[in-house]
Amino acid sequence: MKPSIISSFAAGLLLAAAISSVAYYVTKGETPKAAEPATPAATEDTNTEAVETTPTVKEMEELLASSGYVVQTKEEAEKKETEWQEKVDAAKEKASENAKSNGDVVYRTSIYVSNGMTSIDVGNALKDADIIKMSGFEFSKKVEDKGVEKYLKPGSYKIDSSMSTDKIISTIFQKQ
Repeated sequence: MKPSIISSFAAGLLLAAAISSVAYYVTKGETPKAAEPATPAATEDTNTEAVETTPTVKEMEELLASSGYVVQTKEEAEKKETEWQEKVDAAKEKASENAKSNGDVVYRTSIYVSNGMTSIDVGNALKDADIIKMSGFEFSKKVEDKGVEKYLKPGSYKIDSSMSTDKIISTIFQKQ
């Protein structure tokens, strides 16, 4: 930004603050006072017909149900929550049994390489996604050992943890 634009903006802010301050101090003593509350005797005489009664529990349930809400007691809600938690626990147990019987879990991710990224950045992203176990620096050393570090191009690459490190490197660092 140009200095003249910034100074014009600052001058405008200063002017607005000054005008607001003057308006505040000029009208400070002129605040309207709240109306005094009416005495109880006066309200009893004039508002006897306007008093509404509080709806009963049954009327409230009917009103909420007609509006589309589900009304249930605390015990019913706790019972449903317990049933839901049992289903979640059973699903977790089944998933852990499947993972044990199927072997290791395979993680899949898409790596987005942007301009300016290095092989260390790619290695750190793969480590964060649980694709590789080594550090980003160790990954970079493997890339340098293969001599393909200059072939890192921006783009999206689909990688999973079942791939070998050499396969990951050849997928991301493609000689073209």
